[in-house]
Parts: sequence; C-alpha cells; structure tokens
Amino acid sequence: MKKSLLVSLILLSWILLTACGKNDEENITDTTTDAVVTDCQKAVQKYLDGADKQWQWDEVKSWDNIVVDYIWRLDDWTVFDTSIQSIAESCGTYSEGRDYTEGLSFQAWAGQMVKWFDNGVIGMKLWQTKTVEFWADEWYGQYDESLIVTAPISEVGDVSGLNEWDTVYLWMGYPAKIVKITDKEVTFDMNHELAGKDLIFDITMKSIN
Repeated sequence: MKKSLLVSLILLSWILLTACGKNDEENITDTTTDAVVTDCQKAVQKYLDGADKQWQWDEVKSWDNIVVDYIWRLDDWTVFDTSIQSIAESCGTYSEGRDYTEGLSFQAWAGQMVKWFDNGVIGMKLWQTKTVEFWADEWYGQYDESLIVTAPISEVGDVSGLNEWDTVYLWMGYPAKIVKITDKEVTFDMNHELAGKDLIFDITMKSIN
C-alpha cells in the first residue's frame, strides 16, 4: 500500500516521498541465482558468436530509417533489456505481449536516440553486429558518496511497511533507495542504480532504408 512521507534531507528541506514498497526492477545480480546469470551469459555469448559475418554493402548514413536488434548489458553480463526473445527468456527480462520480431526502429542521427547510440550505428552495414561501450560519465555519472543522506526518523514520518533496499520516490519522481532504517534515522541513497557503471550495447543492423 502506498504511503506519503515528509522527510527532511538536510539541504533538501522537506521533500515529499511516495513509497512503492519493494522495487520490482532491482538489479538482476541482486535477485537472480548464479545459475540463471550463467545461462544469461551463455545466451548472449552464443548470439554474439553466431552473428552474421556476411555483411551487406548498405551502410547507415545520417537520416536513414533503420531497424536494429540490441542487447543492453553490463560487462558482468547483467542484461537490463533486449529485443531478442531468446536472450530475454534466458536473462529474466522477457515481457509477455512484446513483439520480439520488430526490433527497435528510429531515424539515424535525427535526435531520436542519445547521441552516443547514434554515433555507434553510423557506418554500420546491414546485418553487422557491433558492440558499443559507453563510459559511466556519458550516462548516469560516477557514484557520488555525497548523495547518501541520513534523516532523523522523527522528521521522516510513518515508515511502517518500508524495508532496507526499498525504492522511494522523491519530489518530482526522483528515485532513491533506503539503505538503512533504525529506530532513530533513515539513510537514503539518491544515486541512480547505474551510477558508476559502464554500459554496453550489442547492436545488430536489421534494416536500412
């Protein structure tokens, strides 16, 4: 059940929090067994090893309409999202009702994707598979210890039903994790869950028009 809390986060003054209970999108490494992680790694590696090496001559240019398959992961093989059904099933990201045959469609270099993704697809050839790595600074930044903030529980309000590692949402929907609750205070981590992590995209070019 949702609760509304008022919390003094030192420099943030009184901020409205809406707790959502246990986070349904916890990092896979926190909730997945070693066996499943191994299956995930094997599925990704099998896909990459079997990537079509017979590229076509067509090459992606700015403003081309393209369709790609992708795997969004970390270097430890944690997969966050993919358009490839076999990998989604092996990595615990499968979504009922999603059409895994359609891929991701967008216009290259038209501002529809973040610029680093656009940079990665320019020059790719039809059916080429390319692995592109983005440093943490290009996405969610480095992990910032100053964003771990403790507030007296007397100023937080009713925290019944909340547990450590639950996600709450600050004013304007900014997410934070509860990292510690005592009878006197609550500690919040306001870093993004991907802060400090380099991100990897495995991209396969399916269509160029």
